[in-house]
Amino acid sequence: MKQPRRIIVTGGATNIGRAITEAFLAEGANVVVGQPDPAVAEPLIKKYGSRVTALKLDLRDAAGCTQFINAAAASLGGIDVLVNNAAVTGPGVTRTVDEIDAEYIDWVLNVNVRGVLLCSLAAVPHLRKAGGGVIIHISSVNALRPQRGAMVYAASKAAVSSLAQSMGKELAVDKIRVVAVAPGAIGTGRNDLLEKELKERGIVSDVSPNLPWGEGGPQDVASVVAFLCSDGGRYVTGTTWVVDGAYLA
Repeated sequence: MKQPRRIIVTGGATNIGRAITEAFLAEGANVVVGQPDPAVAEPLIKKYGSRVTALKLDLRDAAGCTQFINAAAASLGGIDVLVNNAAVTGPGVTRTVDEIDAEYIDWVLNVNVRGVLLCSLAAVPHLRKAGGGVIIHISSVNALRPQRGAMVYAASKAAVSSLAQSMGKELAVDKIRVVAVAPGAIGTGRNDLLEKELKERGIVSDVSPNLPWGEGGPQDVASVVAFLCSDGGRYVTGTTWVVDGAYLA
């Protein structure tokens, strides 16, 4: 009998992260989700039982990132896939040039870039031990076409896409694939709140008027992540896959 795959999804209990978690669970995998408050994973645990484990994760805590990955690996008996989904995003992340300060920069970059890199570095020894695996970074279309009022967020996601390129090239020798997935406007409720916040602050959205296919759903991102982590995606690494309904076209 084939061993269930061992998956880690940061921020895997809510929104896009939950859709990714459930896509893997549907395939028979076991999943550890990392959340600042593990209690938010209770609905998942009630639904899927022991196949889901929730552990505390604060991406701003360097030592905590390593501890989380090692604890997840111990719980799962190893790691086959790491999905770096958790990020500072949505309402509260927008700042105009005149509103950006050092504290805000540290907040966004520590979570969206430093935390992603630290979790990835901690996972590499476990993936090597498994004989290879996949690391997915959830990027954003803002990495390629920034939203007004979100320059630091956009820069953080551009860095995540760059990390996928560098890591994909460097870790190929270890049979570890690294791919960034860049969602466009995904309907989670957070987008509506973000649009409202932008409007209230007099910032014109660059995204909502330019969606040929309309808003996507979390499952649209999750299905792409699942494919990239499957044998069907075996030759995809060191790149960014855009999931945006032709927004960037």
